[in-house]
Amino acid sequence: MKYFLTIAASDNSGGAGIQQDIKVAHDLGYWALSAVTGITVQNFKEVFEIEAVKPSLLKHQVEQCCLSFPVDTIKIGAVCSKENIKMIAGCLNKFEIQHVVLDTVLASASGKPFLDGKSLEVMEKELFPLTKLITPNKPEFEMLSGRKIETVDEGVKVAEEKCVEWNTSILLKGGHFEGKNIKEALITKDKVYHFERKRETFNYQHGTGCAFSTALACFSGNSLSFYDIYVRSSEYLVKHYHSLQKLKP
Repeated sequence: MKYFLTIAASDNSGGAGIQQDIKVAHDLGYWALSAVTGITVQNFKEVFEIEAVKPSLLKHQVEQCCLSFPVDTIKIGAVCSKENIKMIAGCLNKFEIQHVVLDTVLASASGKPFLDGKSLEVMEKELFPLTKLITPNKPEFEMLSGRKIETVDEGVKVAEEKCVEWNTSILLKGGHFEGKNIKEALITKDKVYHFERKRETFNYQHGTGCAFSTALACFSGNSLSFYDIYVRSSEYLVKHYHSLQKLKP
């Protein structure tokens, strides 16, 4: 049995956060462990409240998961506070997990912020270098890079610089860019992978970012190439959300 750890916020609606991560990891053959960074109050359309857990409590959760189980891969979602970022970075330095994917959740789709500007600086400096891959969408990458980006190609040029500065790889997600198809790019320090796929319109799409980053982490734990990790995760995401369309948005 392989062990997956999600370090993320709880979603009482069950559609995003650790609840979504656990379902996806189970689908992909992992035993899912969790460390809760915060408690949210939300439904499928809006996040109403966010309360970060104490850093000491988060640390104890992560430590016991890594000490008690041979964790293969970690996905980090919403971290909810600057103090939690520092605590997670300390744990990653201690346990040296090879496959870490960070979904840079900076705000909810409805606009509720998870982090402030100072927290972003700490994330870039302390957490990014400990990850294998970060997965910003267009608005998140603009906030992180401080650049206005109109196209994926423009984003790639910025990402090539940031991969070196942040010491990680970047999947620039394409859902927020205009176009009939979704264009995305996965940028490493020495290579750029371009992808294009049909833009799917889902009636229910809550938690797609969580599901995608969890799939990326799980396939990463199977020692696949970045190309195969992306392709399999993308295929899983579409299949997973086609199966959820009977849910009420």
